[in-house]
Parts: sequence; structure tokens; C-alpha cells
Amino acid sequence: MALEGNIKDFGITDILQLIGMQKKTGILTLTSDQDTATLTFEAGMVVAAESYHKKERDLIGQVLVAAELLKEKDLEKALALQKETGQKLGHIFVEEKFVRAEDLAAVIQLQVRETVYRILDWREGTYRFEQTSVSYDKVNMVPLSCEKILMEAMRIVDEWPMVRKVIHDFSLIFEKTDEKRVIAASTQDLDSAIDRMFEETDEIPEEREQALEKEFPLSPEEERIYQLVEGTRDVQKLIDLGRIGSFETCKALYSLVSAGLIRERISEGQAPEGQRGKGEKARRKKVLRNLAAYAIMLLFLLLLVIASRKPVRGLLFSLAGGAATHLKPIKTVYAVREMQRIFFACDVYFLEEQVLPTDLEELVRKRILHAAELIDPWGRKYRYRSWKRKTFLTSFGEDGVEGTKDDVVQEHVL
Repeated sequence: MALEGNIKDFGITDILQLIGMQKKTGILTLTSDQDTATLTFEAGMVVAAESYHKKERDLIGQVLVAAELLKEKDLEKALALQKETGQKLGHIFVEEKFVRAEDLAAVIQLQVRETVYRILDWREGTYRFEQTSVSYDKVNMVPLSCEKILMEAMRIVDEWPMVRKVIHDFSLIFEKTDEKRVIAASTQDLDSAIDRMFEETDEIPEEREQALEKEFPLSPEEERIYQLVEGTRDVQKLIDLGRIGSFETCKALYSLVSAGLIRERISEGQAPEGQRGKGEKARRKKVLRNLAAYAIMLLFLLLLVIASRKPVRGLLFSLAGGAATHLKPIKTVYAVREMQRIFFACDVYFLEEQVLPTDLEELVRKRILHAAELIDPWGRKYRYRSWKRKTFLTSFGEDGVEGTKDDVVQEHVL
């Protein structure tokens, strides 16, 4: 039996967590309006990722050419050999000494990670996981932990908005600045770095700069990208040459810009317009900040007026009551979401045991769910029933009484 459903009901992150926890081996097929992709798992580890509608520049040969690890003429020779022999392209690259084996392996692993990160952004589509034996490129691919992938994806989601403010277009070109700056290796060192930079000393300036650079070095990623910045390469080219991934390259550029080590290169014809655009943008931001500040002040004054006419206890209870009213529908939506997770866990259990669990605690004993996931938003256990291939879950809502209008009832058919 295959495990399948809609991404809206059960997200890709949840699917990967379950496959990783259960150490499943098989193929997860994901389909959306834009693309179809497959993730291959062995013992719960990602060992391959393929997108069927990827652009030409994302093909392994073109990626190696863009990274300047493979010459265009050698790619043409390899493609001709592939037609004659039917061998895998990667094998031909290494066998003919067109590409070093370690470079090929690094690019393949980077491609797999980048493909998984793109898929994790999908919010619509369908999934289907089928347990089956799998084969993959064991020479060039080191299995990736689902947990590690998801943690990295969460970090990227958190940091991308900040990075995009500076690296908002892959066609931007950066150049090194004339003025040398020194940055701290971590936020914990920032205060001490600033103190050292401005304290009085008898050190010779050149020696002091070297000491500071040694104490607060660039990260390996920032150093790699800094060396590639030379005033003519755009962000996309730096991604290709850096071979550390799109996000890591952009984050390194963001850090280097923030430290004053590099700046965006603007041609003479573009400079005035760009400056006007930046000035207008800054003015708009200032106006919006002022409006927000005024709105907060007015709200505060309004609360003071209300408080002066109503006892404090009454005011707090009225505010708390209003918040509780708004939380009721949120808790209901959360309960439905958690029920979908439990239904999915029951499907996983059925896939292994060929029967539905007798109770929800069986899912905990099998380590498919945690005990906390069996509790509804009001602190009570979900009621579970099953009949043939149907499962039923009920939460008795805020009042805890069965049969009242705030009950949340869901059913699922295998």
C-alpha cells in the first residue's frame, strides 16, 4: 500500500519527519502545477532528489561548466560518448578526466540539497510515498539526514527575509571597497571587537589591523565569496563559482556588505537614478515608521482613557475575554490540523502492520507520534475509534462535554 495525500492537508516537512523517524526506504513522488519531483530514501536518509522540469542550466553538465570545473568542448565530447556507450554522464566525466571525482561528488550533493530546499517551499500539490528497494549513486552521494535537512531549511526560512533586503536580485554586481573593515566572527564578540578597534594603543596601525583580522576572521563561506568578488561577476555567477548553494552565497554577500568589505557596483548612468530611488524609498520608510509610532501612541492613550473609566480588574478581564473569543476559532483550526497528523500516522501504522491501531497510544509505542501530539488544544486526549478502513477522531472542545456544538469531529478513510 502506498501512502498518499494532499500537501495542503499534510505538509512536506511533516512527511519527511515521519519517513526519517520510521527509517523508511522508498520513493516519495511530489506533483504540483509547475513540476514533478522525486525524493529517494534509504533507511530514512535522502539519497537522491530529482526535478523533472528543471531548467537547462540546472543539468549537471551545465552546472559544472558554469562552475568552471568543466570545459564546454569536453561536455560536448562527453555527451557524444554517452550516446555511443549509454554510460552515465558523471562516470564519463571522471573516466575521461574531464572533471575531478571529488568536484563531481560535491556538485551532485549540492544539487540534491538545493532541490530538496526548493521542494520544501511547495504549498500545494500531491504526494505519494511507496516503500520499495532503491538504487542510487553511492560513489558520489553521501546520504543526508532528514532532521539535518529540515533544521537547515528552517534556518534559511528565518534568515532569507533579512538577506533579501540587500541581495534582492541575482543580476547585482559587487566590488571590493577601498576601505578595509574588520568584522567579528560572532555576535558575542561584537562589543569586544568595537572596544578593541577604538581603544588607545601603541601598536603600529598595520600590525593592529593584522591582529584584529586574525582575532575576528571571516567565515570560510565569506572568505570564499570575498575572493571571488572582483567587480564584473553578478550574484548568479558567484553562486556558480562558489559552489556553496544559493542561500549561503547570498548570506555571505550580505555579511560582506554589512561589514563594509564590498559594495554594489553601479554604472555612471545608473548612479543618479539609483540614488534617487534609494532616497525616495528611505523617505517612504520614515513616513511609515512615524505613522506606526503615532498609531501606537493613540492606542496607548485610548487604553488610558478606558482604564480611567473602568476599574483595572474590569479592564484586564475585558481584554482577556476579547482575546479568548478570538482564540476559540484558532484552537479549532489547530485541532483539525493535529487530527490530520494523527490520521497520517495511522496510515503509516497500517502500512507496516496491515491493521489500524487499537488505540492512539499504540502510535506512541511505535514511535510514530509523541504523547503530546495526542492532546487537543484544550488539554484533553482526542477520542479515537476505527471501523474497517475508517478512523474517527473527536475533541470535545472548550466545554469538554460530548455532543455539544463546540465538538470537533473528523473522519478519514484509507
